[in-house]
Amino acid sequence: MNILLISPSNGEFINHSKGKQTICVALPLLAAYTPAEHKVVIADQNYGDNVYLDDIDLVGISAMTPQACSAYKIADHYRKKGVKVVIGGIHASMLPDEALQHADAICIGEGDEVWPQIIKDVEAGSLKTIYKAKELFPMEKIPPLRHDLINKKRTTFSHSIIQATRGCPYDCEFCITSTLFGKKYRLRPVKNVIEEIKLAKSKLVVFIDDNIFGNLEYSKELFTALIPLKIKWAGQASLNMATKDEELLKLARKSGCIGLFVGLESVNSIKTEEHKISSKLGTSDLKNISEKIKKIISTGIIVQSSMIFGLDDDDAHTFEKTVSFLRANKVSLSSFCILTPYPGTRVHERMKKEGRIISEDWEQYNNQHVTFLPKGLSPKQLKDGSDWAGTNFYSMSSILHRFPANRRRLIYYWGMNIYTRLANLRNHGPGNVTLMERSKRKDWEKTCKNARI
Repeated sequence: MNILLISPSNGEFINHSKGKQTICVALPLLAAYTPAEHKVVIADQNYGDNVYLDDIDLVGISAMTPQACSAYKIADHYRKKGVKVVIGGIHASMLPDEALQHADAICIGEGDEVWPQIIKDVEAGSLKTIYKAKELFPMEKIPPLRHDLINKKRTTFSHSIIQATRGCPYDCEFCITSTLFGKKYRLRPVKNVIEEIKLAKSKLVVFIDDNIFGNLEYSKELFTALIPLKIKWAGQASLNMATKDEELLKLARKSGCIGLFVGLESVNSIKTEEHKISSKLGTSDLKNISEKIKKIISTGIIVQSSMIFGLDDDDAHTFEKTVSFLRANKVSLSSFCILTPYPGTRVHERMKKEGRIISEDWEQYNNQHVTFLPKGLSPKQLKDGSDWAGTNFYSMSSILHRFPANRRRLIYYWGMNIYTRLANLRNHGPGNVTLMERSKRKDWEKTCKNARI
Protein backbone atom coordinates (compact mmCIF):
# COMPACT_ATOMS: atom_id res chain seq x y z
CA MET A 1 0.00 0.00 0.00
CA ASN A 2 0.91 3.65 -0.43
CA ILE A 3 0.51 5.24 2.99
CA LEU A 4 0.41 8.98 3.60
CA LEU A 5 1.02 10.25 7.15
CA ILE A 6 -0.11 13.84 7.70
CA SER A 7 0.27 16.55 10.32
CA PRO A 8 -2.25 19.27 9.32
CA SER A 9 -1.69 23.01 9.45
CA ASN A 10 -2.10 24.92 12.67
CA GLY A 11 -4.72 27.30 11.30
CA GLU A 12 -3.49 30.87 10.85
CA PHE A 13 0.06 30.23 12.04
CA ILE A 14 1.48 28.25 9.13
CA ASN A 15 5.21 28.83 9.32
CA HIS A 16 6.85 27.01 6.38
CA SER A 17 10.26 27.64 7.98
CA LYS A 18 11.73 24.18 7.56
CA GLY A 19 14.96 24.71 9.45
CA LYS A 20 13.22 26.00 12.58
CA GLN A 21 9.91 24.16 12.61
CA THR A 22 9.80 21.02 14.77
CA ILE A 23 8.05 18.27 12.87
CA CYS A 24 5.24 16.24 14.46
CA VAL A 25 6.92 13.22 16.07
CA ALA A 26 3.94 10.93 15.40
CA LEU A 27 4.67 10.86 11.67
CA PRO A 28 8.20 9.38 11.63
CA LEU A 29 7.26 7.17 14.60
CA LEU A 30 4.27 5.59 12.84
CA ALA A 31 6.43 5.23 9.74
CA ALA A 32 8.89 3.24 11.85
CA TYR A 33 6.11 0.84 12.86
CA THR A 34 4.97 0.38 9.26
CA PRO A 35 6.04 -2.94 7.64
CA ALA A 36 8.75 -2.50 5.00
CA GLU A 37 6.58 -3.73 2.11
CA HIS A 38 4.52 -0.53 2.27
CA LYS A 39 5.62 2.81 0.86
CA VAL A 40 5.32 5.66 3.38
CA VAL A 41 5.21 9.40 2.67
CA ILE A 42 5.35 11.97 5.47
CA ALA A 43 3.65 15.33 4.93
CA ASP A 44 3.71 18.05 7.58
CA GLN A 45 1.58 20.94 6.35
CA ASN A 46 3.11 23.41 8.83
CA TYR A 47 6.47 22.35 7.48
CA GLY A 48 5.40 23.40 3.99
CA ASP A 49 4.68 19.91 2.62
CA ASN A 50 1.89 19.13 0.13
CA VAL A 51 -0.78 17.03 1.86
CA TYR A 52 -2.92 16.35 -1.22
CA LEU A 53 -1.35 13.50 -3.19
CA ASP A 54 -2.59 10.96 -5.75
CA ASP A 55 -2.34 7.16 -5.64
CA ILE A 56 -2.74 6.89 -1.87
CA ASP A 57 -4.33 3.82 -0.27
CA LEU A 58 -4.33 4.82 3.41
CA VAL A 59 -4.11 8.19 5.15
CA GLY A 60 -3.10 8.56 8.78
CA ILE A 61 -3.61 11.99 10.36
CA SER A 62 -2.26 13.11 13.72
CA ALA A 63 -3.78 16.35 15.01
CA MET A 64 -3.83 18.53 18.08
CA THR A 65 -6.86 20.72 18.77
CA PRO A 66 -5.88 23.79 16.67
CA GLN A 67 -5.19 21.42 13.76
CA ALA A 68 -8.58 19.69 13.97
CA CYS A 69 -10.37 21.80 11.34
CA SER A 70 -7.55 21.32 8.84
CA ALA A 71 -7.47 17.61 9.69
CA TYR A 72 -11.16 17.21 8.97
CA LYS A 73 -10.88 19.09 5.67
CA ILE A 74 -8.04 16.83 4.53
CA ALA A 75 -9.82 13.71 5.77
CA ASP A 76 -13.04 14.60 3.95
CA HIS A 77 -11.06 15.14 0.73
CA TYR A 78 -9.55 11.65 0.79
CA ARG A 79 -12.71 9.87 1.92
CA LYS A 80 -14.59 11.33 -1.06
CA LYS A 81 -11.95 9.66 -3.23
CA GLY A 82 -12.56 6.33 -1.47
CA VAL A 83 -9.29 6.39 0.49
CA LYS A 84 -9.38 5.00 4.03
CA VAL A 85 -8.61 7.65 6.66
CA VAL A 86 -7.49 7.12 10.25
CA ILE A 87 -7.29 10.07 12.64
CA GLY A 88 -5.28 10.01 15.87
CA GLY A 89 -3.53 12.46 18.15
CA ILE A 90 -4.65 14.48 21.15
CA HIS A 91 -7.86 15.95 19.74
CA ALA A 92 -9.31 12.69 18.44
CA SER A 93 -8.35 11.00 21.70
CA MET A 94 -10.35 13.57 23.68
CA LEU A 95 -13.28 13.96 21.26
CA PRO A 96 -13.57 10.59 19.48
CA ASP A 97 -17.23 11.01 18.46
CA GLU A 98 -16.45 14.28 16.69
CA ALA A 99 -13.42 12.86 14.89
CA LEU A 100 -15.36 9.80 13.74
CA GLN A 101 -17.61 12.04 11.67
CA HIS A 102 -14.61 12.62 9.39
CA ALA A 103 -12.70 9.33 9.58
CA ASP A 104 -13.12 5.64 8.88
CA ALA A 105 -11.32 4.92 12.14
CA ILE A 106 -9.75 6.74 15.05
CA CYS A 107 -6.84 5.94 17.33
CA ILE A 108 -7.24 6.89 20.99
CA GLY A 109 -4.05 7.48 22.98
CA GLU A 110 -0.65 6.11 21.99
CA GLY A 111 -0.53 4.62 18.52
CA ASP A 112 2.59 2.45 18.96
CA GLU A 113 0.74 -0.79 19.61
CA VAL A 114 -2.30 -0.34 17.35
CA TRP A 115 -0.85 1.14 14.14
CA PRO A 116 0.50 -2.18 12.78
CA GLN A 117 -2.91 -3.74 13.49
CA ILE A 118 -4.66 -0.90 11.67
CA ILE A 119 -2.56 -1.59 8.58
CA LYS A 120 -3.38 -5.31 8.73
CA ASP A 121 -7.09 -4.57 9.09
CA VAL A 122 -7.08 -2.18 6.13
CA GLU A 123 -5.43 -4.84 3.98
CA ALA A 124 -7.97 -7.43 5.13
CA GLY A 125 -10.92 -5.09 4.60
CA SER A 126 -11.87 -5.35 8.28
CA LEU A 127 -11.03 -1.89 9.60
CA LYS A 128 -12.65 -1.18 12.98
CA THR A 129 -13.91 2.28 13.91
CA ILE A 130 -12.00 2.66 17.20
CA TYR A 131 -8.50 1.52 18.18
CA LYS A 132 -7.13 1.96 21.67
CA ALA A 133 -4.08 0.35 23.26
CA LYS A 134 -4.76 -1.78 26.33
CA GLU A 135 -1.82 -0.28 28.23
CA LEU A 136 0.98 2.25 27.91
CA PHE A 137 3.64 1.15 25.44
CA PRO A 138 6.98 -0.22 26.77
CA MET A 139 9.71 2.33 26.08
CA GLU A 140 12.31 -0.34 25.28
CA LYS A 141 10.23 -1.36 22.25
CA ILE A 142 10.19 2.08 20.63
CA PRO A 143 12.18 1.96 17.37
CA PRO A 144 14.25 4.80 15.90
CA LEU A 145 12.15 7.37 14.05
CA ARG A 146 12.24 7.34 10.25
CA HIS A 147 14.45 10.42 10.05
CA ASP A 148 15.15 9.60 6.42
CA LEU A 149 11.55 10.47 5.52
CA ILE A 150 11.69 13.98 6.96
CA ASN A 151 12.29 16.67 4.35
CA LYS A 152 14.76 18.93 6.17
CA LYS A 153 16.12 22.17 4.80
CA ARG A 154 19.64 22.89 5.97
CA THR A 155 19.77 26.08 8.06
CA THR A 156 21.46 27.18 11.26
CA PHE A 157 18.58 25.76 13.29
CA SER A 158 18.00 22.52 11.38
CA HIS A 159 17.61 19.73 13.90
CA SER A 160 16.48 16.18 14.55
CA ILE A 161 13.83 15.23 17.09
CA ILE A 162 14.48 12.49 19.65
CA GLN A 163 12.30 11.01 22.39
CA ALA A 164 13.93 9.54 25.49
CA THR A 165 11.05 9.53 28.00
CA ARG A 166 7.27 9.84 28.25
CA GLY A 167 4.95 10.86 31.04
CA CYS A 168 4.68 13.66 33.63
CA PRO A 169 3.68 13.49 37.31
CA TYR A 170 2.62 17.14 37.73
CA ASP A 171 -0.96 16.89 36.36
CA CYS A 172 -1.43 20.63 35.74
CA GLU A 173 -5.04 21.71 35.33
CA PHE A 174 -4.40 23.18 31.87
CA CYS A 175 -2.30 20.28 30.48
CA ILE A 176 -3.26 16.95 28.89
CA THR A 177 0.16 15.22 29.04
CA SER A 178 -0.37 13.07 32.13
CA THR A 179 -3.78 11.94 30.84
CA LEU A 180 -2.33 10.65 27.57
CA PHE A 181 1.11 9.43 28.61
CA GLY A 182 0.73 8.60 32.29
CA LYS A 183 1.78 10.25 35.54
CA LYS A 184 5.10 8.42 35.86
CA TYR A 185 8.22 8.93 33.79
CA ARG A 186 8.78 6.02 31.42
CA LEU A 187 12.40 5.68 30.42
CA ARG A 188 13.75 4.52 27.10
CA PRO A 189 17.07 2.62 27.37
CA VAL A 190 19.91 5.11 26.98
CA LYS A 191 21.74 2.90 24.49
CA ASN A 192 18.65 2.99 22.23
CA VAL A 193 18.53 6.78 22.42
CA ILE A 194 22.23 7.09 21.56
CA GLU A 195 21.90 4.69 18.62
CA GLU A 196 19.04 6.76 17.20
CA ILE A 197 20.96 10.02 17.54
CA LYS A 198 23.80 8.46 15.55
CA LEU A 199 21.33 7.31 12.88
CA ALA A 200 19.79 10.79 12.66
CA LYS A 201 23.19 12.26 11.70
CA SER A 202 22.35 15.70 13.05
CA LYS A 203 24.57 17.98 15.07
CA LEU A 204 21.55 19.68 16.68
CA VAL A 205 18.99 17.55 18.52
CA VAL A 206 15.72 18.55 20.19
CA PHE A 207 14.47 16.18 22.88
CA ILE A 208 10.68 16.31 22.76
CA ASP A 209 10.30 14.83 26.26
CA ASP A 210 8.14 16.82 28.69
CA ASN A 211 10.99 16.83 31.21
CA ILE A 212 14.45 15.66 30.19
CA PHE A 213 15.48 16.04 33.87
CA GLY A 214 12.49 14.05 35.13
CA ASN A 215 14.56 11.17 36.52
CA LEU A 216 17.90 12.44 37.80
CA GLU A 217 19.68 9.07 37.71
CA TYR A 218 18.51 8.45 34.14
CA SER A 219 19.45 12.00 33.11
CA LYS A 220 22.97 11.52 34.45
CA GLU A 221 23.36 8.31 32.43
CA LEU A 222 21.97 9.96 29.30
CA PHE A 223 24.03 13.14 29.53
CA THR A 224 27.22 11.16 30.15
CA ALA A 225 26.53 9.04 27.06
CA LEU A 226 25.92 12.17 24.95
CA ILE A 227 29.35 13.69 25.58
CA PRO A 228 31.31 11.58 23.03
CA LEU A 229 28.77 12.44 20.31
CA LYS A 230 29.74 16.14 20.42
CA ILE A 231 26.26 17.35 19.52
CA LYS A 232 24.24 20.37 20.61
CA TRP A 233 20.83 19.74 22.12
CA ALA A 234 17.80 21.43 23.65
CA GLY A 235 14.88 20.09 25.64
CA GLN A 236 12.10 20.78 28.13
CA ALA A 237 12.60 20.71 31.89
CA SER A 238 10.88 21.69 35.11
CA LEU A 239 12.76 24.44 36.93
CA ASN A 240 12.81 22.33 40.09
CA MET A 241 14.39 19.20 38.57
CA ALA A 242 16.79 21.09 36.31
CA THR A 243 18.35 22.89 39.28
CA LYS A 244 18.10 20.21 41.97
CA ASP A 245 21.59 18.85 41.27
CA GLU A 246 24.14 21.49 40.27
CA GLU A 247 26.64 18.88 39.06
CA LEU A 248 24.00 17.32 36.83
CA LEU A 249 23.23 20.74 35.34
CA LYS A 250 26.92 21.18 34.57
CA LEU A 251 26.95 17.70 33.06
CA ALA A 252 24.02 18.70 30.83
CA ARG A 253 26.02 21.68 29.63
CA LYS A 254 29.09 19.49 29.04
CA SER A 255 26.97 17.02 27.06
CA GLY A 256 25.96 19.78 24.64
CA CYS A 257 22.85 21.34 26.17
CA ILE A 258 22.33 24.80 24.70
CA GLY A 259 18.78 25.53 25.85
CA LEU A 260 15.94 24.45 28.13
CA PHE A 261 12.24 25.24 27.74
CA VAL A 262 10.92 25.86 31.26
CA GLY A 263 7.29 26.35 32.32
CA LEU A 264 7.27 29.28 34.74
CA GLU A 265 3.59 29.87 33.88
CA SER A 266 2.84 32.86 36.14
CA VAL A 267 4.29 35.45 38.51
CA ASN A 268 0.92 35.54 40.29
CA SER A 269 -0.21 31.92 40.57
CA ILE A 270 2.89 30.17 41.86
CA LYS A 271 1.25 29.74 45.27
CA THR A 272 -1.99 28.39 43.84
CA GLU A 273 -2.11 24.66 44.54
CA GLU A 274 -4.66 23.83 41.84
CA HIS A 275 -2.16 24.81 39.13
CA LYS A 276 0.63 22.68 40.68
CA ILE A 277 3.01 25.43 39.66
CA SER A 278 5.00 25.65 42.89
CA SER A 279 5.84 21.94 42.73
CA LYS A 280 7.24 22.28 39.19
CA LEU A 281 9.31 25.26 40.26
CA GLY A 282 10.37 23.74 43.56
CA THR A 283 9.38 26.94 45.37
CA SER A 284 6.67 29.57 45.57
CA ASP A 285 9.13 32.37 46.35
CA LEU A 286 10.17 34.75 43.56
CA LYS A 287 13.68 35.15 44.96
CA ASN A 288 14.23 31.40 44.89
CA ILE A 289 12.85 31.21 41.37
CA SER A 290 15.30 33.91 40.33
CA GLU A 291 18.17 31.96 41.87
CA LYS A 292 17.21 28.89 39.88
CA ILE A 293 16.95 30.85 36.62
CA LYS A 294 20.36 32.41 37.16
CA LYS A 295 21.86 29.02 37.99
CA ILE A 296 20.85 27.69 34.57
CA ILE A 297 21.84 30.79 32.56
CA SER A 298 25.20 31.11 34.34
CA THR A 299 26.00 27.56 33.22
CA GLY A 300 25.81 28.75 29.61
CA ILE A 301 22.36 27.31 28.90
CA ILE A 302 19.62 29.44 27.36
CA VAL A 303 16.36 29.54 29.32
CA GLN A 304 13.12 29.86 27.37
CA SER A 305 10.28 30.43 29.79
CA SER A 306 6.64 29.70 29.08
CA MET A 307 4.16 32.17 30.56
CA ILE A 308 0.39 31.76 30.68
CA PHE A 309 -1.99 34.72 30.86
CA GLY A 310 -5.64 34.46 31.88
CA LEU A 311 -5.33 32.45 35.08
CA ASP A 312 -8.03 33.28 37.58
CA ASP A 313 -5.91 35.61 39.72
CA ASP A 314 -4.50 37.60 36.79
CA ASP A 315 -5.43 41.27 36.57
CA ALA A 316 -4.71 44.24 34.31
CA HIS A 317 -1.18 44.61 35.70
CA THR A 318 -0.12 40.98 35.25
CA PHE A 319 1.41 41.61 31.82
CA GLU A 320 3.68 44.44 32.94
CA LYS A 321 4.69 42.52 36.08
CA THR A 322 5.53 39.43 34.02
CA VAL A 323 7.74 41.24 31.52
CA SER A 324 9.46 43.18 34.33
CA PHE A 325 10.30 39.95 36.15
CA LEU A 326 11.62 38.23 33.02
CA ARG A 327 13.73 41.23 32.02
CA ALA A 328 15.08 41.67 35.54
CA ASN A 329 16.22 38.06 35.55
CA LYS A 330 17.67 38.22 32.01
CA VAL A 331 15.52 35.30 30.80
CA SER A 332 16.86 34.39 27.36
CA LEU A 333 13.58 33.75 25.54
CA SER A 334 9.93 33.48 26.46
CA SER A 335 6.66 32.37 24.96
CA PHE A 336 3.50 34.20 26.04
CA CYS A 337 0.39 32.06 25.90
CA ILE A 338 -3.24 32.83 26.55
CA LEU A 339 -4.76 30.16 28.79
CA THR A 340 -6.63 27.77 26.51
CA PRO A 341 -9.21 25.30 27.90
CA TYR A 342 -8.28 22.38 25.65
CA PRO A 343 -10.79 19.51 25.51
CA GLY A 344 -9.83 16.79 27.97
CA THR A 345 -8.14 19.10 30.47
CA ARG A 346 -9.49 19.77 33.93
CA VAL A 347 -9.62 23.51 33.20
CA HIS A 348 -11.96 22.77 30.27
CA GLU A 349 -14.22 20.69 32.49
CA ARG A 350 -14.28 23.40 35.17
CA MET A 351 -14.96 26.26 32.77
CA LYS A 352 -17.64 24.26 30.99
CA LYS A 353 -19.46 23.80 34.31
CA GLU A 354 -19.04 27.49 35.10
CA GLY A 355 -20.43 28.50 31.68
CA ARG A 356 -17.24 30.38 30.77
CA ILE A 357 -16.42 28.77 27.40
CA ILE A 358 -17.23 31.33 24.70
CA SER A 359 -15.85 29.58 21.63
CA GLU A 360 -15.35 26.05 20.37
CA ASP A 361 -13.81 27.14 17.10
CA TRP A 362 -10.85 24.77 17.29
CA GLU A 363 -8.67 26.94 15.04
CA GLN A 364 -8.66 29.52 17.84
CA TYR A 365 -7.39 26.97 20.38
CA ASN A 366 -3.74 27.84 19.77
CA ASN A 367 -2.79 29.83 22.89
CA GLN A 368 -3.20 33.11 21.00
CA HIS A 369 -6.98 33.66 21.19
CA VAL A 370 -9.38 34.13 24.09
CA THR A 371 -11.88 31.26 24.07
CA PHE A 372 -13.26 31.69 27.60
CA LEU A 373 -14.40 34.42 29.98
CA PRO A 374 -11.50 35.45 32.23
CA LYS A 375 -12.22 36.33 35.86
CA GLY A 376 -10.15 39.46 36.42
CA LEU A 377 -9.92 40.75 32.85
CA SER A 378 -12.09 41.33 29.82
CA PRO A 379 -11.35 39.13 26.78
CA LYS A 380 -9.96 42.20 24.98
CA GLN A 381 -7.69 43.08 27.90
CA LEU A 382 -6.35 39.53 27.91
CA LYS A 383 -5.64 39.47 24.17
CA ASP A 384 -4.14 42.97 24.11
CA GLY A 385 -2.04 42.27 27.17
CA SER A 386 -0.61 39.06 25.78
CA ASP A 387 0.30 40.79 22.51
CA TRP A 388 1.85 43.68 24.44
CA ALA A 389 3.99 41.31 26.49
CA GLY A 390 5.43 39.68 23.37
CA THR A 391 6.10 43.02 21.70
CA ASN A 392 7.69 44.54 24.80
CA PHE A 393 9.83 41.55 25.77
CA TYR A 394 11.20 41.26 22.22
CA SER A 395 11.82 44.98 21.73
CA MET A 396 15.39 45.79 20.75
CA SER A 397 15.99 47.52 24.10
CA SER A 398 14.87 44.37 25.94
CA ILE A 399 16.98 42.07 23.76
CA LEU A 400 20.05 44.27 24.40
CA HIS A 401 19.28 44.47 28.13
CA ARG A 402 19.15 40.66 28.47
CA PHE A 403 22.14 39.97 26.22
CA PRO A 404 25.10 40.28 28.67
CA ALA A 405 23.83 37.39 30.82
CA ASN A 406 23.33 35.27 27.69
CA ARG A 407 26.49 36.20 25.78
CA ARG A 408 27.94 32.68 26.04
CA ARG A 409 25.28 31.58 23.54
CA LEU A 410 25.64 34.58 21.24
CA ILE A 411 24.49 33.01 17.96
CA TYR A 412 21.50 31.16 19.38
CA TYR A 413 20.49 34.05 21.63
CA TRP A 414 20.47 36.63 18.86
CA GLY A 415 19.13 34.28 16.22
CA MET A 416 16.13 33.12 18.26
CA ASN A 417 15.35 36.55 19.70
CA ILE A 418 15.35 38.26 16.31
CA TYR A 419 13.43 35.38 14.74
CA THR A 420 10.77 35.51 17.48
CA ARG A 421 10.62 39.29 17.31
CA LEU A 422 9.85 39.12 13.59
CA ALA A 423 7.32 36.32 14.12
CA ASN A 424 5.53 38.42 16.75
CA LEU A 425 5.40 41.42 14.43
CA ARG A 426 4.01 39.20 11.66
CA ASN A 427 1.44 37.24 13.69
CA HIS A 428 0.32 39.60 16.48
CA GLY A 429 -0.67 43.18 17.05
CA PRO A 430 1.34 45.52 19.31
CA GLY A 431 -1.26 45.23 22.09
CA ASN A 432 -1.69 47.67 24.95
CA VAL A 433 -2.04 47.45 28.70
CA THR A 434 -3.08 49.56 31.65
CA LEU A 435 0.27 50.42 33.18
CA MET A 436 0.72 50.34 36.93
CA GLU A 437 0.64 53.52 38.97
CA ARG A 438 4.12 54.91 39.59
CA SER A 439 4.20 53.80 43.24
CA LYS A 440 2.98 50.28 42.46
CA ARG A 441 5.46 49.98 39.60
CA LYS A 442 8.33 50.99 41.85
CA ASP A 443 7.23 48.47 44.46
CA TRP A 444 7.07 45.71 41.87
CA GLU A 445 10.42 46.64 40.30
CA LYS A 446 11.91 46.56 43.78
CA THR A 447 10.48 43.07 44.23
CA CYS A 448 12.05 41.99 40.94
CA LYS A 449 15.42 43.50 41.87
CA ASN A 450 15.34 41.87 45.29
CA ALA A 451 14.48 38.58 43.64
CA ARG A 452 17.32 38.86 41.15
CA ILE A 453 20.65 37.48 42.35
